[in-house]
Amino acid sequence: MENLSTQEEREQFIDEFLDKVNIEENSNELLEEDEDGQQIEEDIAYVPTGLATPVSVIQKNKTEQQKEKKKKKKKKSKTSNLPEAGSELPDDYVEKHPEDLIDDPYDPENPLSQRVEYAIWKYRKNHKFTDERRSIFDNYLRFGGIKTGPNMFLGRATSADAPDDPDAAIDFEAAKTAIDSVPDELEEGMEVNFTEVAQVYLGNTFIRESRFISLQNFIDAPNLIDAFLRYLQIRRVAPEYEEDIANARAICAQAKIQLPMCKKVSSLLPGKYNTACADVFGALDSEMDVSWMTETTLKIQKQFMSFVSEKLGSNEEAKKIVQSRIKNFDSVKLLETQDWVFVQVSEISPYNEETGPDDLVQVILKNCEDTQDTYSVLLEKKIVENLMVGMVARVTLCKLSNGEWYLQSATRIMPTFYMEDDCMTEEDYDY
Repeated sequence: MENLSTQEEREQFIDEFLDKVNIEENSNELLEEDEDGQQIEEDIAYVPTGLATPVSVIQKNKTEQQKEKKKKKKKKSKTSNLPEAGSELPDDYVEKHPEDLIDDPYDPENPLSQRVEYAIWKYRKNHKFTDERRSIFDNYLRFGGIKTGPNMFLGRATSADAPDDPDAAIDFEAAKTAIDSVPDELEEGMEVNFTEVAQVYLGNTFIRESRFISLQNFIDAPNLIDAFLRYLQIRRVAPEYEEDIANARAICAQAKIQLPMCKKVSSLLPGKYNTACADVFGALDSEMDVSWMTETTLKIQKQFMSFVSEKLGSNEEAKKIVQSRIKNFDSVKLLETQDWVFVQVSEISPYNEETGPDDLVQVILKNCEDTQDTYSVLLEKKIVENLMVGMVARVTLCKLSNGEWYLQSATRIMPTFYMEDDCMTEEDYDY
């Protein structure tokens, strides 16, 4: 064969030659057999003698360059393409990861506990969780009677099964990562009620939990629970409880609106006017009988007075605020105090857009334990804007000698769908 005279001719010949013998597909194997490239030259009798660089060396260099490029590629996070926990899913949503190679995990013939346990595992696997959202989700599951912690997932596979059964091997891998155990619905004392769990948790227990205090927590909680319930619907996990799950989602829809409102009201109460009244009329006068107060209540009262001093600055400023409503306040005295009354908002007087944020609006509170007792208090418009008739709270009320009431303090503002938690008592929570 003639020597190839130009560099361009040599390169063209090499490309045609590589295509002909398909070196790219077999180069790795050939190079592994002989790092010097001798195997290529031995197998191909017509290697041109006019090449400045042997074909094997050229191919080896190309292979090394390709490997170098692959090393430089940035690895994507395993969760980079997963949806956020609590995000909306389309009706035709199908997970990125295919179902595990076992019998239909959502077969209605399977126990409900097994189906739900599998669904929780899949939901965790296919969604990204922040630490805060995971904490809320775990808390909701525990409240619903689901034990969180490593368990032998579904009881289907053991390490002994894995070597001989590929399906069991997959289940065993799942078993090692599953952290939730759902009790059997047939156990004595067990009752399946998605609606009641959602209503009590979002309308009561979640708000009492001292660990969830930020506004974002109050936004995330109903979104997370609703998204999980919708996941159960999409995957047809519990068709026999379809209506119950739908009702639970209706609770979540209310909670998405009301829980952030409850949090905002809680941060604003008792309001500037009521705080001024507490300062002027001496709700914590040293002559008052405080023998009924617990250590926790006294601590809260001290914090409240510290708040009064910080917000109002001086007693003189508080007097100006009170005088704008009670002209002859010097002749008015404090008659009685009712502590931590459980009340419901029964009426909110009309107001309009022209009403200023600090203008006072009348709100009627009804004693939930004695519905004959009602209390008329004044709250700033910016507070009332986040109140709804039917919301409930624990409040301390003070009655003046002129017949008016003011709100000394309030805690645990809860939504209109509040439901009592039969499993907990007041002693189980801090105010």
